[in-house]
Amino acid sequence: MALITCSECGRAVSNKANVCIGCGAPLTLSSGVDGVPKRSKAPRPTRAQIKRSALSSLAMLVFGVVWAGILDSRSGANRLASFGAAMLIIGGLCWFLVTLIHAIVSRP
Repeated sequence: MALITCSECGRAVSNKANVCIGCGAPLTLSSGVDGVPKRSKAPRPTRAQIKRSALSSLAMLVFGVVWAGILDSRSGANRLASFGAAMLIIGGLCWFLVTLIHAIVSRP
């Protein structure tokens, strides 16, 4: 099942439906959505760019872990500060994984 866009109301509807569930307009098979992925025309990142991004993401991750450790050793730590440390850890880890995947996919 693929989703197509209704030409009348713009709602996403199954391609197996005969009419739009939002407005009742009959559906046509042609849609503005292209289901075939296309390669980006952006230039591939250089090794230096990938290395810089990986090091920055790891620095963010380490900073979040250190900050969380400092907050954990204190009694009565602020919840907002703990939340900030957790967000740094999660953000750094996600950024590192995206950089790693981007580096693997963009290899020649």
